[in-house]
Parts: sequence; structure tokens; C-alpha cells
Amino acid sequence: MLIKILLSLFIMVTSVFSSENVTIGVLAFRSKADTLKEWEPTAQYLNQKEPAYAFTIIPLNYPELNDAVKNNKLDFVISNSGHYVYLEKKYHISRIATMMYYKNGQWLDRFGGVIFTRSERSDIKTIDDIKEKKIAAVDAESLGGYAAQMYELLNHEMNTDDLNIHFTGMPHKQVVKEVLDGKADVGFVRTDLLEGMEKEGVIQLSQLKILNLQKSDNFPYLLSTELYPEWPIARMVHTSKELSNKVVVALLQRNIHDKPEEGDIGWSSPLEYSQVHQIFLALRMPPYDQPEVFTLTDIVNKYKITILSFSFITVVFLFLIAWMYRKNSYEKVYVKSILDASPNPTVVTNGEFLVSANKSMLAFLGYATLAEFKREHNCVCDLFEEGDTDEYLQPLMDDTIWIKYVIDHPEREHKAKITINGETTIFKIDASILGFKKRFRAIAIFTDISLMLNQSTSDALTHVANRLHFDLLFEHALHIAQREKSPLSVIFFDIDHFKHVNDTFGHLIGDDVLRKIAEISKNSLRKSDVVARWGGEEFIILLPNTPVIYATQVAEHLRQSIEFQAFDIVGHITCSFGVSELYEDEVEDTLLRRVDELLYNAKANGRNTVVVG
Repeated sequence: MLIKILLSLFIMVTSVFSSENVTIGVLAFRSKADTLKEWEPTAQYLNQKEPAYAFTIIPLNYPELNDAVKNNKLDFVISNSGHYVYLEKKYHISRIATMMYYKNGQWLDRFGGVIFTRSERSDIKTIDDIKEKKIAAVDAESLGGYAAQMYELLNHEMNTDDLNIHFTGMPHKQVVKEVLDGKADVGFVRTDLLEGMEKEGVIQLSQLKILNLQKSDNFPYLLSTELYPEWPIARMVHTSKELSNKVVVALLQRNIHDKPEEGDIGWSSPLEYSQVHQIFLALRMPPYDQPEVFTLTDIVNKYKITILSFSFITVVFLFLIAWMYRKNSYEKVYVKSILDASPNPTVVTNGEFLVSANKSMLAFLGYATLAEFKREHNCVCDLFEEGDTDEYLQPLMDDTIWIKYVIDHPEREHKAKITINGETTIFKIDASILGFKKRFRAIAIFTDISLMLNQSTSDALTHVANRLHFDLLFEHALHIAQREKSPLSVIFFDIDHFKHVNDTFGHLIGDDVLRKIAEISKNSLRKSDVVARWGGEEFIILLPNTPVIYATQVAEHLRQSIEFQAFDIVGHITCSFGVSELYEDEVEDTLLRRVDELLYNAKANGRNTVVVG
């Protein structure tokens, strides 16, 4: 008998030490001790179902959980729906099941948000009445306590920038207290909170008025928004499918309860979280708080069919124009009709003067007839401006007339920059030769790509150049400075204590600060200078043909302009600056490293200062 007992103990000990460790990171929005107590039964259950593995629950706060996922320290993740979409987008984790709660006599795998005010508030009857009212919400990253409600306001075409949002912090009950105490006019909370507080005897629902009340079958709580999926459990990229499948099967089997009790946790097949992605994208919440950089290649890939269709139509159109133009003078009337039928500005030219121009081109140039244009200009190329890089057309390109240059280099994309009445337009130019009594004639079609180019080169939030475009402009300016032996300076600056602004006032207010800083910067520079958003709260300024002494003056003027500017809600903001000039035969990387070190010195010297080197 003793031998059997010892043998059983040996097998148990061997099994424990031979088990493969499996770590499950769980978001701890309360204390880690409470989180571990809540989820430890899940680990014990999985250990019983799959004895070949040793499952361990690791409670982590937001930063710790982000770091653990980033560095592949976990096998599975359990977090709230909003945090899950952040991790899914950033680190490609995959949901395998969605959590359910047993509440009010049924299993619920969805939740939503509630918008409410005090019942006696006769001035607040609908969701449209909350503009300019003080709104209490738990925090800017809460899906049920902020984002779901804000998305409803967006759908009501309400400008969310005009809303007066006050964040109380956890728990949600603090929001209810502030509304009932008259410290806030309107509150945002997660569903089931109000009913729970009434059950506890803390409030009476008759004290409150629900705004934008929604009816949803099989959902037993007050609701003002759409319903969204509950917390998921997700596997990491490196987690094997075999282990993942075993965990899924075990969790789904755990849902079989003969007599479930209030608050029991179960699991269902994974729900769709695309709605949550859509909310975070619309509200520019992480991971969508930084605009994506779109290149021309991205745009071509996205609109490939449209571009091919347009190219085919263009080829057919050019063929028809060429064929018609070979006819006698009587048929020139039809040529003009075809030109005018094109929505794009189109001209017939020999490169030195215009032979014809359609209505779209004349309207763009601001002339009623071609004769009026010719009284002031010979060629549309007279209006071509120098661009940011060498790829913009000029009247002469490598000693070749521009239109012949376009035709001789069909493999290149040819762009022209024209400013009319202060508004600059970027055109893509396609050209084709027309046979005309042995004289050189060509038809050129001007396609406005300003919007497309702006999307690929501008920062979506601040509307200054993005980092990718700045790199191209810097390379071009560096080449010119070295070739012409001209000075080139760079200013690198960022906003002091910007994290405090976001933490205190929220990311929407922080975005307003970034936009205002960009506007002040643009207004402080010459047309030839370039300001770009480098990333986060950092900006960089390129000053062609500018020695460092004048660049320092520009930086100091900009520093003072920002310091004395009163920002809405935030008050006053300061920035720190690093300024330097390109050395002889220097490459761009060393200049950028040097100006970055100077900015660091400005921060170390107390901020709100300009350091030159």
C-alpha cells in the first residue's frame, strides 16, 4: 500500500515539473490582489482540464500589459474590449473567445454606454441638448464610459471639440455622484451600473433621465448607445494553434452551468470587434491617434482599378483627339468640342505657345477666351513654379522644351505647380503627339493631384508636412546647398510637458494644442521654409539659404510667439529648441543628430529656451 502511495506522489510531482508553463496576462483595473483572486479559479480550471500545462495568471496594469505583449512575455491576454483592439492593431494578437457575465437571469456577452442627466433638468431633453453642458466621464480610454457615447454624438453630427468633458477617474460611480451633486450636467457610464447602484440602495432611477434611450432585444439594462462585445481572451502571435484550441475548448465547456449565479463568468465563441476599431478610428483614440503615412504607392494600390480605368479612357480620348486633329479645318470644330468635353484642363501646344485650350483650362486660369490669355501669356508654362523637389516641370527641362521633355520621358511622372489667385494646384501632366502638317503639336492633359499628394505628404492632424515628405525635401535642400555652397539651417523643437496636457485635459485638447503650434509655426516662416511634424509633440523646420544666426532669430521669435499665446482651456504652453547649420560636406544624418542633441540640452537647461550649436 505504501509503495502505491509513493508511486502516486512520484507521478504527481513528475507531472508538475514536466508541465509546460503557460502565462495569461490579465488587465488589473482594480488592485492586482483583487484581480488575481477573481481570475485564479480560471487558471485552476484550465490546469485541471489540461494537466500537461501549468497555467498562471499574471495581473498587469496598462503599461505593464503593453510591455509584456510587445516583448512576447505572455501566451494569452485577457483585457477590456478597447484595450484589446489597441493590442490587436499594434501587435497582431488574435481573439479566441469572448467573455460572458450571468446577470439578471441571463448570459450577456455585450455591453454599451448610458447618457444621463438629472430627471428635473427640463433644459436637457435629447442628446442634442448637451452641447455646451458640463459632461462627466470616467476617463478618455473607457469604451463604455466615454468612447461609445462620443461615437453617438458624432453620429448626431455634433462637433465633439465643442463639448465640455470632465474626467472623474475610476470608479464609474463617481460620475453618477457628480451629476446628482450638480457638479456636472450630464454623465457617461457603462451599462448596468445605474441598476446596480439602485440595487445597493445608493440611488433611485427616478432621480435620473436617460438620453437617447435605445431598445435592444434580450438586453435587460438601460442603454443609450450601440452594444459592443465584452472582454476577449486573445492568443499571442507565437502561441501555438494546438495550445490555443485546447484553451478554447476548455473555456467553452466551462459555460455549461446547471444553476449559474449572479456574476458568474463564462465564455462564448469570439465576437466581431470591428465596431470598436471603427469607434477608436473615428475618435482618433490609440492606436489610431497617429495618422498613417500614405505614399503614392499606397494610393495606387488602393485605387488601382480606378486608375487603370481612367488611364484607358485617357488613352482612348488621346487617340480620338489625335485622329480628329488630322482632319481638315472644318473638323477642327469637332476637335474643340471634344476638348471641351474633357473635365480636366487640356491644351494643344508646341511648348512655346498655346494652340488651343478647353473650357476647363481657361476657367482654371481665369480667362473667358484663349485670346484673352494670349494677350498676357504665350504659354501655360509661363505659370509653372518651382516645386519642393526636382520633379516639377519648368519651361525648359535639361535644355528641352517642357512638352517634348514629357513626351521623351514617358516612364516618369511629370508634375506642374501653378498658383492662381493665391491658391496653389499640383497637376500630373500626360501628353501625346499630334500630327499636323509636319509641325510639332502635342496635347497635354492636366490632372489635379493636389488632394492625393496632400494626403501622402501632409500630417493629417496638423496639416504641415509629415516626416516622410520632410525627408524628401531635406534631401533635395541638402543637394542644392552642397551644389551651390549656400547655407542650410534646421530647427528642431518640441512641446514642454505635453504628456501633462494629454493626461490632464485629454487627447482631444492635446490635438488642439498641436494644431495651434503648427499654425503659429507656419505663420512665422517664409514661403521657402518647411515645417513638419516629426512625431508626437516634436516639430522640425528646414530653412534653405539661411545661416545659423538668422535661424536662431527665427527660433527665438517662434519660442516667444508660443510662450505668449493663450491656448484654449490649457492656458500657456512653452517649447524647447535646438538650432544648427549644415557643415561643409556634411550628411543629413549627422546634422539631425546634432540638432537633436541641442534640443536635449535645451530640455536639460530648464526648457523654454533656444540652444544653438
